[in-house]
Order: sequence, then structure tokens, then C-alpha cells
Amino acid sequence: MVKITAIIEVLKALFKPVTTDYPKGPPTYVPPGIRGLPQFDEDKCIGCGACMSSCTSGAIDIIDQGDTRTVDVNYTRCLFCARCEEVCPEVGGITLSDKFELALTNKAKAHVSIKHKMIKCKGCGEPVTTSKQLERIKERILGKVDPSIPEEITQDLPKYLELCPDCRKKQGYTLDTHTRKYYLRRWEK
Repeated sequence: MVKITAIIEVLKALFKPVTTDYPKGPPTYVPPGIRGLPQFDEDKCIGCGACMSSCTSGAIDIIDQGDTRTVDVNYTRCLFCARCEEVCPEVGGITLSDKFELALTNKAKAHVSIKHKMIKCKGCGEPVTTSKQLERIKERILGKVDPSIPEEITQDLPKYLELCPDCRKKQGYTLDTHTRKYYLRRWEK
């Protein structure tokens, strides 16, 4: 009896296809919470490079050329691991969509590029960071400054942020200023 039902199923399969007519067939069911294609929000992206640092597949690349930083995403290499979304410091900068079908006829469409303007060091002229990232750093640091700290320190912070690490050290030695010195002097009193 088992052999007869198996033969009947084989004969059915010969005349009627078992698979759906993709992509014309019924839409694929997408379960809730699926990790799909990462979507980068150009307005929220600050170009910090945290996503590139955590991308294990190498799908995200940061390219600095002159006055611009380009965040280049190659979706053909993406594993949909959601690590970039986890480490992004900007809420909603990267979100995973429910899109997982990436069949393309043009390979250029598998790349997304976000361009950012770079800030140059006021001391040596080397690129330091993106203008958006510098603004976010100022907002976050100055928003948490203790009101008991003298105004000179809050005024000096923007000057130091627009310098590369080497020029920051040089300026600190030249001006004989360092935040630790301020706290040590306060503690000694």
C-alpha cells in the first residue's frame, strides 16, 4: 500500500510543480522579529565608524578622502547579524528591516554610500572626524558637565575637540593645562 501511494505522489509531481512560481507566486511569509537588510538613516548617521569596527563580515567600510568620509555598505557581504545596529550610538541610525530577498540584476545596487564632511585639525590640518560626530560629542560632553566646574574648562573643550590627538597633547603641554591638574588642585585645598 505504501508503494502505491508513493507512485501516485511521483506521478502528481510530474504533471504539477511542487514549488511556487517565484517571484510571481504568493508573497513569502515574514515572521516577526526577522533580521533582514540593515537600513542606514543618512540624517542620523554621524560617520563614527562603530558599525565598521563591529562588522565581522567586512560589509561596512569607511573611506576618508580629503574633506569627505564615505560610509560604504556592501549588502552582498552582509550576514544580517544585527551587530551594527547594536553598536550604533545614534538611536535609529541603523535599523534592521524585514527585507531579506536580495536578488539583484545590477550589482551596483547592492552598495549604499553615505557621505560626511570632515573637520580638519586646527593645528596641523589633518582630518579629525566628521562635523556631525563633533557636534554630537559636544552635546554629550557639555550636557554632562558639573556646574561647579569653572567656565574656563567648558570654554576650552570646543578648542580641544577640533584638534587631533597629537596637537591636543602639544597644546596641553604648551598651555600647562590639564583637567587632572584642576581636580588635584581642588583636592589639595
